Amino acid sequence: MRVLEDVKSQLKGTTLRVYWHLLRTGKPTTARRVQRELGLSSPSVAAYHLEKLMNLEVVKKNTAGDYELGKTVSLEVTSSFVKISQLMIPRYMFYAVFFATLLIVFAVGYAHTLSIQGVFALMFGGSGVVIMAYETWRHWRARPI
Repeated sequence: MRVLEDVKSQLKGTTLRVYWHLLRTGKPTTARRVQRELGLSSPSVAAYHLEKLMNLEVVKKNTAGDYELGKTVSLEVTSSFVKISQLMIPRYMFYAVFFATLLIVFAVGYAHTLSIQGVFALMFGGSGVVIMAYETWRHWRARPI
């Protein structure tokens, strides 16, 4: 594989969007399909970016002539996401759900005997939920597609 820094420097803009699309779908595709699904101006634009990814050795052509993901590259934008099926979910979402679940369990279980320590626990739990929800939203907005 080419030098990792060279690959990282080339993966930006539309090329990054095409790479993200291949990473997200995880199945072989054609230039025309990429063009339609990403709203590119023509299939030749999609083919150009797919060929660029092939030159970077992160995409390869299979025996049917379709493009498929060869090797994955750890980028800042991709490392903060977890792939589940065809969904790319920000890692912070799991933390937000965890903190929200703990907060709800605490509030339901101890609402009748709420002391000053309970109020502080609710404040800390609530701030954890807010911070993690904000980070989830921020990473979601920063994704290429």
